[in-house]
Amino acid sequence: MPSIVKQREQKLSKTKANRLEQSTLTKSLFGVILIAVGSLLYGLYIQSDVVILNGIFSMFSLMGSGLNLAASKLVTRPADKYFQYGYWHVEPLVHSVNALMMCIICLYAFLNGVEGVRSGGHVVDPASVIWFSIVTGVICGSWGIYEMLVSYRIDSQLLRNDAREWLMDFSFSLVTLVGFAGLFYLPEPLRSTWARYADSAMVAVMALIFIPFPIRVLIQNMREVLRMTSSEEVLVMRVNDALEKIRKEEAVLSYSSHILKMGRTYFVEVNIVVGPDFSLQTVPEQDMLREKIWQACDKPLDELWLSVCITAEKRWS
Repeated sequence: MPSIVKQREQKLSKTKANRLEQSTLTKSLFGVILIAVGSLLYGLYIQSDVVILNGIFSMFSLMGSGLNLAASKLVTRPADKYFQYGYWHVEPLVHSVNALMMCIICLYAFLNGVEGVRSGGHVVDPASVIWFSIVTGVICGSWGIYEMLVSYRIDSQLLRNDAREWLMDFSFSLVTLVGFAGLFYLPEPLRSTWARYADSAMVAVMALIFIPFPIRVLIQNMREVLRMTSSEEVLVMRVNDALEKIRKEEAVLSYSSHILKMGRTYFVEVNIVVGPDFSLQTVPEQDMLREKIWQACDKPLDELWLSVCITAEKRWS
């Protein structure tokens, strides 16, 4: 009876976590719309490439936030006849698409900034850019920190990546603020030269600063999309240690394991080839062996897809 109550509490807690995740992503979506529209309109008004770039960056973030929200709703759906393993694969796919879009915009920004410098640059009112950077920096920094705290509270990779995009936008505003505020401390003729090239140069510099993050996210999530497993992952080592222990205790001739992570779910397939002296002949006894492997995984069942095949034929392993 206590175990049933505990399972219900865990299920309710997971439901609340999913609702909080979707609610936070929805608010983030509206926030991105505000930043994107405001940056584009203000950037066009003051003729600043760096402010317009912030708006373009936010527009891509808007698409990313929309995909994150859609993925958050999809991954909570149960398996069906079309996706019999569930919708867990959607999450790394969304992260990969978002990261690829960020890589493209960073590359575009860098080339645009270099072209601006090469063509002689242009003068932008520094005070206008500074005030823009302060306002957007406060908004992006505050929401990014809040979202990051929520992501750790409910262990949400979707929120974590969305928060990082907000914090990237905060860094964008901070670097812009420092770059243009420095104009007031430069002596002539450096001040006039930097005033002409600051806008284009800041675009190129920030593109180079930010591009490592989406590249790292893209590589990490493409590993999941391509179903790659590292032999150094903790779960792999735990399962192999448990299987080695079982091999020593029982008449196990050989074993193999296939382990991968797909979004929020770990897929673990274990094949055990047994000899004629294998003592666990009944189904309940073999279920106890499965229980040992599950305990070694140290993952709740709603995050683990465990399949254990016990056979006397090598060809089935």
